[in-house]
Amino acid sequence: MLKIVEGAALIGATMLYFAPSMIADARERKDAFAVTMVNILLGWTVIGWFAALLWARHPVSDRQLRHFTSRAKRAVAKVTVDALVARVEGRASSVPLFNRRLVPVVARIAADSAHAGRHHKG
Repeated sequence: MLKIVEGAALIGATMLYFAPSMIADARERKDAFAVTMVNILLGWTVIGWFAALLWARHPVSDRQLRHFTSRAKRAVAKVTVDALVARVEGRASSVPLFNRRLVPVVARIAADSAHAGRHHKG
């Protein structure tokens, strides 16, 4: 009987821990994976769990996503231009032209989603 109670407590605690991820998925958020990653990586710090919960419950407008995408594109463009200028001037570039490991994951996701959106509209 004790094993059943322990098992039920473990399942309940796991479901509570992943509640922000489940909420984001149930709301069909486009950034549900990002919410899940924050929940997994930072959820053990109570602040991280509450941040993921607030993020999952906060509504996201298309305007906010477009603004984020444009900022991410500018960041990627700046890195690329800096690398090109460094190569033209013949000095060693601190950032390779487009090294996917050095470009932030969020910027790549934003750039990929904007690129995919253009192909679906045509």
